Amino acid sequence: MSSAKQVSLFVNYLKANLAKELGRLHDWREHLWGRRYHSASPSDAEHDQIARFLYILTNGCKEKLVASPLDWRGVTSAPALYRGETTLQGTWFDRTAQYRAMKRGHYELFPSTETVHLTPLPFLQQRSAGEQRQFVVDATRQLERETAQMHEDEGTTPLGVEAILRQKPHNKPKAFKSSPAPIIHAADPDDFWTIYNARQAKVAAYRTAAECLKRGETDVRFLEGCFPPRLPFVESQAPT
Repeated sequence: MSSAKQVSLFVNYLKANLAKELGRLHDWREHLWGRRYHSASPSDAEHDQIARFLYILTNGCKEKLVASPLDWRGVTSAPALYRGETTLQGTWFDRTAQYRAMKRGHYELFPSTETVHLTPLPFLQQRSAGEQRQFVVDATRQLERETAQMHEDEGTTPLGVEAILRQKPHNKPKAFKSSPAPIIHAADPDDFWTIYNARQAKVAAYRTAAECLKRGETDVRFLEGCFPPRLPFVESQAPT
């Protein structure tokens, strides 16, 4: 995505609608998401891009749910990338149109086909389509071997798709594993501190501008990609 605003609007729209859909399906009346969305600054280094990709690809395997990223039945681009495809298609239901139809006394669904275009990782963009696919195939096979070795070492087996689908969404684990999200993804210390120092300078500039805005200054300029804070509430100045 080309800007922080675009990312913000997309995540807001996606998470809000997912929460509504899951609430409708499973009678979920509480907050769905455990914490607010967090976007960590990535390094441009190739090994850091690969590390982030593998971390996402192994979701479901490292939790001992499935034996391969290709077995996961939820939303995933793994099978499409494995086959060398560049798009995903799905069905979106317009719930607003459905609600308006129900107000008129009609039950009607309003589906539309949506297409998601898959963009290669930056370090892969100059390679051929065949090389991009081979990278995903090799990564998938590597994760399958690592997952199989993990189960052999621990004497366990993947839970499996059928068992996953039998789980009740309202069940909660006895203990939650919680850890702070990293602010930067960078294995090389030099890359880390370069990104960290740039981030700290941007945060300092933002806070300075925010304080000026709160003091009533009107010509405050924020750095590109920032969301200015809201102005404080003003009580009515009408005479009593």
